[in-house]
Order: sequence, then C-alpha cells, then structure tokens
Amino acid sequence: MTRPDVWVDATVAALRPLADPTKAEPMSRYMKGIAPFLGIPTPLRRTTLRGAWRGLAPLDPPALAAVARALWSLPEREYHYSACDLIARHARMLPSAFIHDPLRDLITTNAWWDTVDSLETAAVVPIVSRDPGLVPLMWEWLSSDDIWLVRTAIQHQRGRKQETDLPRLYAMCHEVAARREFFVAKAVGWALRDASRLDPTGVRAFVTAHPDLSAVARREAERGLAAAR
Repeated sequence: MTRPDVWVDATVAALRPLADPTKAEPMSRYMKGIAPFLGIPTPLRRTTLRGAWRGLAPLDPPALAAVARALWSLPEREYHYSACDLIARHARMLPSAFIHDPLRDLITTNAWWDTVDSLETAAVVPIVSRDPGLVPLMWEWLSSDDIWLVRTAIQHQRGRKQETDLPRLYAMCHEVAARREFFVAKAVGWALRDASRLDPTGVRAFVTAHPDLSAVARREAERGLAAAR
C-alpha cells in the first residue's frame, strides 16, 4: 500500500497547472462562496486525475480516509471534489466504519450541496445498503442539528429503485415534513419524487396527509407524480 501523501501530491501536481482564474471566480460565486476554486471544469478534472492516479499503489480504507482528509484540508473546491471522486472509485471496498470516519466529518466540513450529495451517492448509499445495521445511525442523523446530516439521512436510499425501503422513506419524510430549510425540504421532495416511480399511490397519500409539507417538497413530489402518470 502506498503512502497517502503520494496520492495527495499527485493530485495537486495534476490540477494546479490547470487553474483558470477566469473560470474560478464564477464557479465560486455559483457555489455561494463556500470555497475558492481553481477554475477546472469537472470533465477535465476527472480525465486529468485518471491519468495522474494511474499506476499509483492501491489504497486501503485507512489510507483512503487519510487522503480524503488531506485533500479536504486544501482550500480549493476541486480538491474536495477529487476526494469525492477517489472515494467513489473505492465504493465497493468501503467498510461500515468509513461512515463514522471520515465520512461524517467530510459531510459537515466546508459543507454545501455539491460535496454533500457527492459523498451521499459515492459512499453513504452503498455502505448503508450493504450494512442495514447502520439504519439507526441514519435516524440519528435525521434528528441532528446539522442540516447536511439531515439531508444525507433523508436521501440515504437514493438510486436504490426497487430495493428502496418505502416505509422507511415515508417515515423519515414524515419526521421532517414541516421543516422549512431549503436543502432539507428539497431532499424530502426528491425522496418523494423518486418514490413516485415505485409507489405513486403512496406518495399521493403522503402529500395529502401532510398539509404542512413545505412548498419546495410538495412541488418536487408533484413533479414525480406527474411523470408517473
């Protein structure tokens, strides 16, 4: 196994020369100034890193965690995206403990929808899918004061299609149906929209039974129901 710093150094060496200030400012502005950007479009970043990472010695989970944390400590957002990409590449080997360390910290540090949703898709969904013993942790996150943990908990089944536990999805949406934080409400709406493909009758019943459902969540649910029809 390689040292984590080899992966970090290779990532920085590959991306730093591609920095484009003319793109960096609007990219940062679009993300509400959550972090500075190098100004590298996603396709170029991913293509470049595939080459930069090719041939490096494999990472085991502790080394992967160390690399992800090191990349997250760098200021520019593309390094955070690189950590998400790297985690996604190793999704099949991630142990259950990875959700405690480092995922929880990554989700809540320099948090915005871009990295939160990337980590959810890349790691939280597959890890919890493999280990149902982590479902109580999702309930714990749902009651957190951190909206990003709440958002991740609501969406921890996204993309599971026929394997979605609909009673759990509805129960979680019920717990936060009245919340008005945009990113929580949006997550509820997306969860209901996805469920509409599987159970439009159930989603319609949920929307009807929750007059306090936020307008954002209701709109997304209605879009899913319209598509289902």
